[in-house]
Amino acid sequence: MRVFIFDTFANCEYKREGFKLNWIERIFGKKEQASPEIGFDELTGWVESRSGKISEEVSRHAVSLYPDIENALGKIKKSTASLEKSTPEGRFHLKLVKIAASNRDNMVKQIRMLIENITIPDDSDIKTVVGFHENSMQTLTVCLENIMKSYQYTKMVFFEESRDVIGDVNALGRLLNQLMDPINENKETIDAFEHVSDATKAIKNMHSDIEKEKKTIKDSDETVVRLKKEIEDTRNDLSRLKESNEWKQYLSYRNELADLEKKAEETESEINALVLPLNKALGRLRQLSESGRYTMAPDVKKGLHLCLTDPKCINPGFLFEFKKIIESDVMDIASDKKNKMLEQIGLVEASFGSYKDRYQTLIQGIEAKKNDISRLNLAAKENNLDKRSTELHNKLALVEKELEISKKNFDSLKLSIESKKQELQDIVSTVDSKVKIRF
Repeated sequence: MRVFIFDTFANCEYKREGFKLNWIERIFGKKEQASPEIGFDELTGWVESRSGKISEEVSRHAVSLYPDIENALGKIKKSTASLEKSTPEGRFHLKLVKIAASNRDNMVKQIRMLIENITIPDDSDIKTVVGFHENSMQTLTVCLENIMKSYQYTKMVFFEESRDVIGDVNALGRLLNQLMDPINENKETIDAFEHVSDATKAIKNMHSDIEKEKKTIKDSDETVVRLKKEIEDTRNDLSRLKESNEWKQYLSYRNELADLEKKAEETESEINALVLPLNKALGRLRQLSESGRYTMAPDVKKGLHLCLTDPKCINPGFLFEFKKIIESDVMDIASDKKNKMLEQIGLVEASFGSYKDRYQTLIQGIEAKKNDISRLNLAAKENNLDKRSTELHNKLALVEKELEISKKNFDSLKLSIESKKQELQDIVSTVDSKVKIRF
């Protein structure tokens, strides 16, 4: 009796708890079962586990059919031998018998090639079974295409024997197709497993590429910082150089050099202007020399050339020799023009020495100033710093361009890998819609 009371009490408590649970579920909703998750690295094992069951089924089926296929080949061999040995029964025209016999021989030849080309494999995995089926069916199809025309003539005389051969070949085809039954039934799943493997490899490769791009971006960022620091240091070095007392002295020397060069150019222009009135007579003398009508001493010939091309370099002694040539009437100049020319030569002789001395002094001053500048060695320093700055800027532009490309590749890879992850999840869902991949 006590037991009864206890059981009744317990039963009431259980019902009360059940009512409480139902009431809670109606208010908050029934807690849904969490979807099973598979880690990305566990996918290979999951595929092998699932595909292993299908592989076992395909293997068992193939092993059970292999003997039947072997027997079918034996039966074809036997019926082919019967066809080959058969003789006409009944009365047939001789020509028809010859045609039938010739086509029978062709049928026998083609079927023996079929038997030789179909070898039952030792393995029974999916890949082997699919390959065996494809090769065998291709061989069988070619055989049937080659013998059907011959069969039309052969059966006119050897009806039963040729019919048996065709029937046995068709029976072999049906057995070969039966090999594919479990594969065809699970084709979607088998294809999904292959796609899972391909997508998994692709994602792993993308992960690797992303890590490489990360490293490339990190290295490039560090290089950009370093190059910018070097550019700033070079700019500071150049600023310090141009703020130094030596630089001020250098600029002063350069200004002095420019002033000397300007004065030298002006003096050279004055010398040219001084000699210019003689150019017509000088040109006439050169024509006489080149034509061989007048022969000059080498030093006079050289003086003539300089007087026409670079007057500042002529030896004053040439003017004296030139005056003697004018006076000798070699150039056949009219008296009044000769006197005028001699007068002009005299003016040049009187002024040329002072002009040349002034020019030489300026040239010496220019060389001395160049030596002063060279001793400071600041131009080379400035040039080296400018060159280094240009090189650093070029390197920086190149690295920044490469960095931009790497960042674009990185962003593209991130989008691609997310797309590939979703593709992989969709593939896995075709096998088991409840499974979620944990990446």
